[in-house]
Amino acid sequence: MFQRLLIIALFVVVAILLVRSIANWFNRGGWIGRGQSEIKGSWTVVEPLGRLGKAAENIVKSSLRLEDEHDVRKVAVLFDVAHRTVRNLPIDSVELRILADEASEPLRAVLYRDEAVYAPGWLLFAADRVQDVHPDMYAYEVKRLTLSAYREVFPSDGETVLPPERTLAPVAYGTPPAVGDRYSHLGSLGAEYTRDAAYIALLECPAEMLPDEAMLPLLQLLLRTEDEPVPDGETPVDELLARYDDRLYASAVHVMNRSGPAAKARPPAPDGKDGPTAKTAPDGQSGPPGPPGPPGPPMPGAYSPALFRLIGAWPRSSAEPLFRAAFESGWNDSARFLPESGWAQDLKAVFRDSPYGAPA
Repeated sequence: MFQRLLIIALFVVVAILLVRSIANWFNRGGWIGRGQSEIKGSWTVVEPLGRLGKAAENIVKSSLRLEDEHDVRKVAVLFDVAHRTVRNLPIDSVELRILADEASEPLRAVLYRDEAVYAPGWLLFAADRVQDVHPDMYAYEVKRLTLSAYREVFPSDGETVLPPERTLAPVAYGTPPAVGDRYSHLGSLGAEYTRDAAYIALLECPAEMLPDEAMLPLLQLLLRTEDEPVPDGETPVDELLARYDDRLYASAVHVMNRSGPAAKARPPAPDGKDGPTAKTAPDGQSGPPGPPGPPGPPMPGAYSPALFRLIGAWPRSSAEPLFRAAFESGWNDSARFLPESGWAQDLKAVFRDSPYGAPA
């Protein structure tokens, strides 16, 4: 009796291994889709990370222009992590931690949220791998191609998008005006700024006489206080800044960029037209593109709705480059401040396949 049971058990094990081998053989040919179990019923075999099938690997290789099979494998693994997370499929936590340790420090900060795996962070990791292979490719284009390839491999994950960037995408701008001693304190004021003597004096200046040396402190003040109410009868700082018009260009880019590594010059615009390569400052000088920030949610004050409301009223030559950079940063909320102009609608259309989602 015991021998008979042993033989039956051995037969069952052999049958399971045979089914698994056949399923893996089909999977290597691209026949088994992600999310399907290789053995139906109560048995579930977790496929090794990155085994996407030949068809999917060919998409990754051709879409992202990856020649080395090792590079294809690295990206495929990260795609797989993102997909399994979106679909709540099993992932080996130890293997995941090993992968996370390979990411740079800024990226590691976005791979998890509240200790849960964060799919968009792993797609950023994949884009970073692609950037390593194509170091001269513009960062936004790398992310766009990476998300396009991911959506082609996993069409059911089309709603997965990257998180917005911390700072504004690279955009050329001139050196902002130096800060005058009389106005340097304005940037550190709170809601009481409307009673400050220097601020009141600025309100009395004609628009053409407003001093350049007050621009940066006033913009910093806007970022600090835009969510705070202004007492009745007082003039809020955004109304004062509106009188500067696009003289604010260089200072506005400066406060949205903060610090970071040197950036590459902007390539032609994604619509095929020549994008802005340099922006002339009010003093007639042009400067290098602003630095990009690390990935992740916007840092407090980096994206300012009040500032983009001002930018939306500027001439196209000044407003369009900043809205383009905002969309390349994933700051899609800024779309609500675009003017009702043809160029603005065309700009939104250019970003309909944005890795951050289409601007509304």
